[in-house]
Amino acid sequence: MFDDIFKKAKEFKEKLDKMQQELENETFETIVGGGLIKIISNGKGDILSIDIDESLLSPDKKELLSGLIISGLQSSQEKVKHITEEKMKDLQINLPGFPFGYEHN
Repeated sequence: MFDDIFKKAKEFKEKLDKMQQELENETFETIVGGGLIKIISNGKGDILSIDIDESLLSPDKKELLSGLIISGLQSSQEKVKHITEEKMKDLQINLPGFPFGYEHN
């Protein structure tokens, strides 16, 4: 029984590690301000690049630029979180030997 539990836990960890590696290698684009700011991130949530339209690079647009960057970073984080949650649904483990069982769907 314990061998089966350890085997299933090992399989789950291998699937989880593979999924995390795939997410780390995947990139996502977030666009805010009608395309004025583009943020590229990976599935770990690391920001890889930020492209800012030159029209925002003047002193009188400082507040607008700041707001758009904050909005873009938040959107980027939400996107990565959502994608990670969707991929986690594909990982399943059923350990019937644990109290109450444990099933991750």
